[in-house]
This record gives sequence, structure tokens and C-alpha cells, in this order.
Amino acid sequence: MKHLLLTLSVLILIGCSPEKKQPQLLLISFDGFRADYLSKTETPNFDRLIKNGATAEGLIPIFPTKTFPNHYAIATGLYPENNGLIGNNMYDPEMDARYSMGNRDAVENPDWYSGEPIWNTVEKAGKKAGTMFWIGSEAPIQNMRPSHWKSYDGSIPNEARIDTVLKWMTREKNPVDFGTLYFSFVDSQGHRYGPDSEEVIEAIQQADELVGYLMKEMESNESINLMIVSDHGMIEVSPSRKVTLDDYIDVNKIEIISYSPALMFNVEGEGEKEFFESLKKKEGNFKVYLKENIPDRYHLKNNSRVPEVLMVAEEGYTINTKQFFESRGGDYPTGGAHGFDNANPKMDAIFVAYGPAFKKGVKLSRFENIHLYEVMAKILNIEPAPNDGDIDAVIEILQ
Repeated sequence: MKHLLLTLSVLILIGCSPEKKQPQLLLISFDGFRADYLSKTETPNFDRLIKNGATAEGLIPIFPTKTFPNHYAIATGLYPENNGLIGNNMYDPEMDARYSMGNRDAVENPDWYSGEPIWNTVEKAGKKAGTMFWIGSEAPIQNMRPSHWKSYDGSIPNEARIDTVLKWMTREKNPVDFGTLYFSFVDSQGHRYGPDSEEVIEAIQQADELVGYLMKEMESNESINLMIVSDHGMIEVSPSRKVTLDDYIDVNKIEIISYSPALMFNVEGEGEKEFFESLKKKEGNFKVYLKENIPDRYHLKNNSRVPEVLMVAEEGYTINTKQFFESRGGDYPTGGAHGFDNANPKMDAIFVAYGPAFKKGVKLSRFENIHLYEVMAKILNIEPAPNDGDIDAVIEILQ
């Protein structure tokens, strides 16, 4: 009888014990936040996360080091040739259609996006996702949408974005398991003034203040894990470093599809080899490739959207036509740009992770951003879709 009572007591206690909270993950992007920006000024809130979490020397972006391809690579764990987003600007010969960042019809058309973004993986697992701006989340990919999503609206104050997502994640009924946040101001200042400017330092400080605001607002929610990333770094450009296409080829016979520093174009008729050879002879401040000879490490060429010729500018150089440069004035270009070779550490993005899923005080060497999809799936205890990432490449950051 005593043994029976003891067993019943244990069962009652187990039944009454508080249910362990399911892990949650908040993915945050500060567009254009270069890996070394944290060394440019005091960042006490970032420092706190790094001390009590995980970081890396740099997050290697996929090539081209542009905003749309990299955000979608992070979301899917797929290289551009496999996820469809081979640039901020694209032409699809099978669809006979064009894609650009400002074309809302294209941005919201799921036909442009291959692979499975993390928010779909979350929803398929019976959990809930909420995206406050992320490339691809505005389109019904696989005929699905996150439980909560917002069309991009740059006028929404940054603190309000945080408030909205935290409200989704902390509500009593049906809280969101996975959320995203996106901020563009660091990238904007980098483009306008250059990566070494006072304006960029002020933007870094503003980002740190937002991290502090976020941490204060989520103090009582210890189940939320944070992953703070960027899509790419930034490099200074100048009017003295220009590659004028007219000096090498007949620009009237080419159609530029994607722009410098990773400039891609098609040639009228079948003249791409002739144009390639003309450019190849003058290589110096750029590299040039026919589509079939694009380096394998770019993971780019095996997609029908990739044009016939790729030119990659050397660090700090800008490639375009004489007419384009003249239309912008003699002081063009100034400030900063991205899109350069992803082997250049100045293209590296930031990576900071904090929360119960992450080890404390861990710093990894540089790693590719495609591995993050696997990390997110593991934290949320969901089965990842097929992807190009490898959890073993970053397993050291996880508990």
C-alpha cells in the first residue's frame, strides 16, 4: 500500500510540474553589417551577447555578395544555382520575365524561388513562423505562407518592428516559434558614405542600441534564442577606380542583366566568345568568365538564369558603360559597394548567437552562411529540407 501511494504521489507531481517551454528562435539581419564593424566603436550590447553566446570571425556570404541572394541562401541553406536567386536583378529565359528588387510583382511571385525556406519547414512541422521582412517571405512559396508575415515597409520604426515580432513570440495562445527581423540602415549609410565613415560608426552604434532595446524587452523570455547576422560586408569605391566597358567591347551589342561589381551580360547573337576574348586580353582590374567557366566555388553557373558572361571587379572597382558613368557625373562612384568576390574578408558579414541553445564564449573561424539553415532546424527540433549546408561545420556553437 505504501509503495502504491508513493507511486501515485510521484505521478501527480510529474503531472503538475510546469511544462518545459519549446525552443524559439529569432533571426535578425542588419543589412551590410561587415564582420569587423564591431571593432570600430563601443558596442556594449553586442559585447554582452558575444560574452554569453557564440560568434565567428566572419560569416562568408554566397556569391554574388548581394542582398537578395544572401538572405534567401540563409533562409534555404542553398547556393544560388539551387535556390534560383542568382542576383538582385535577373532574367529568366524560360519564363521570359525579369526580376528586380523594386518589382513588386516579381518579388511576390513564387516562381522565382526554389528550395524550401525555413519558415515553410517550421510550418510543415506543425509550428508557427512570423516574418517581419525577409527576402522570399512575401511570396507564397510552395503555396504556403508563414502564420504571420509583413510586406516590406521601410517606414515602420525599428523599435516597432521588434515590438511586433516579440508580441508574436510571447503571446499566451499560439506563440510563434520562429521569427525574423530586418534592418537596412547600416547598409544604407555604408553605400552613401563608405565603410570607414563617421556615419557608418553612428549606424553601428544605432544597431547596438536596438540590440539593447531587444534584450530589455525579452528579459523574461529565456526560451528565445537569437541569431544576429548580416548578408554581406562593404568596400569603399571611388571615381579613380572605374572599368569602362566601351574601352574593350561594343556596348551596343550587350544587355546587362546584373550590375557591378559582379556584372553579368548577354551578347546579341552568338558573339559571347568574341566579347569574352576581348575582355580576357585586358584583364587587370577585373576577372571575366564565360558562363560554363565560372569558378565552381561560386556555385552559380548551373542555373538557366545566369547570363553568358560574368565580370567580377577587383576590390574597390566599378564596372559600367561610358554613358552610365557620364550620366552620374565626374564624382561617381563614391561611398561603398558590395557584390565583390566572397573570398575577400571585407565581404564577410556578422554572426552573433545567444540563448539556451548556444554555448557561451565560443568563437568559430569564418564559415559559409548556407550552414545556418541546418542550425535553425536543429534548434527548433524540426526535420530540415534538402540543402547544401552541413551542421558539422558549425556544431561547436550548439549546446
